[in-house]
Amino acid sequence: MIKMISRSFRVFGTKKDLENIFNEFQKNNIVNYYRCGKSDSNKITDITKTDNFGFSLNGSHIGNQYLVIKSDKIVRLDNYKHINQKSNETSIVIDLGGLYAENIILPTTVSTIWYDNESSKKIYNNLKSIIKRYSVSMINGYMILKNAYDKKEQLRFVTISAQSPKEYDLKL
Repeated sequence: MIKMISRSFRVFGTKKDLENIFNEFQKNNIVNYYRCGKSDSNKITDITKTDNFGFSLNGSHIGNQYLVIKSDKIVRLDNYKHINQKSNETSIVIDLGGLYAENIILPTTVSTIWYDNESSKKIYNNLKSIIKRYSVSMINGYMILKNAYDKKEQLRFVTISAQSPKEYDLKL
């Protein structure tokens, strides 16, 4: 039986916040990103250069997932020719959040189902330590980055979806 240990955390950040984090992460970690889902995804070496980086396109906390894997590892596809984490034990997954509309922000989720794998654990912990350093607040398990925190009066911190009732929002 395959042992899977999962870990995840969530962070609210503006495009500028996320750029700072991923620029530092990419400087210290030679990784590639692949959009999860159909395998027609090209290798991405700088996630900050992807279309719509720092913005949520669908107003949901899911749906913008990228597999993150060391550049010397080969990405495996599942039986349906999809890219996912289950087939790639040395990876983590980032579900990018960001601004949606002018006053809504959604979290970025960093997760792994392979925390017991040394490579996955190292990537996960490296990214988490960078984000913790840039974080100015922690509320109900969500890290809040500086630029997002500075706009706390103008933004709704949406935890699930833009369509969710405001009582589900994170209160700062």
